[in-house]
Amino acid sequence: MFARLKPALDKLALPDGVSLAYGGDYEKGLEEMTPLYYALVTSVVIIFFILLAQFRRVKTALLIMTTIVLSIFGAAFGVFVAGYPFSITAFIGLIGLIGIVIRNGIIYVSYAEVLRHAHGHNLEEAAIAAAKRRMRPIFLTSSAAAVGVIPMIVSRSPLWGPLGSVICFGLIFGMILSLIVIPVLYYIFHRNDRPTVEGAEA
Repeated sequence: MFARLKPALDKLALPDGVSLAYGGDYEKGLEEMTPLYYALVTSVVIIFFILLAQFRRVKTALLIMTTIVLSIFGAAFGVFVAGYPFSITAFIGLIGLIGIVIRNGIIYVSYAEVLRHAHGHNLEEAAIAAAKRRMRPIFLTSSAAAVGVIPMIVSRSPLWGPLGSVICFGLIFGMILSLIVIPVLYYIFHRNDRPTVEGAEA
């Protein structure tokens, strides 16, 4: 109700000296969301540097980080379809979702790198084979986590419902798009790599 009334209230022509302020849950939500924004940014930065330390290449770390973008579409769609507001718990669910989808990207990229550098596959073969071989673990882990939060969604709880919607739909969308988009991006990111002296691609 408040979400529908607020745009109309904002358009009201108020007399001089009269102002309109929103309190209650709206004001409290704004106060509590600000630290969460900082937490989200901090989490993303820390994850990026961990990936950079592990893979030692900026573009590989950025490739894995694209799974975050892919899952956000699903998270927004889930909150909209379920009819929940994007509350504090939804934001907390988004932070947790980022960690899960990043894991999916690591599962794919690390195996593709092994195929290229340890088993002698060319770039196209590694991109396709990694998607085929890592489809099952990515699907099982993502679907298990998505199904596990369904009771939160159907409970219609204003506290836990948004969190469950973000995780469930974000994982499903992120899983599907990752298995389609990430192999293509992996090929695009590395197609200009030059072979090293040992014969592996840089």
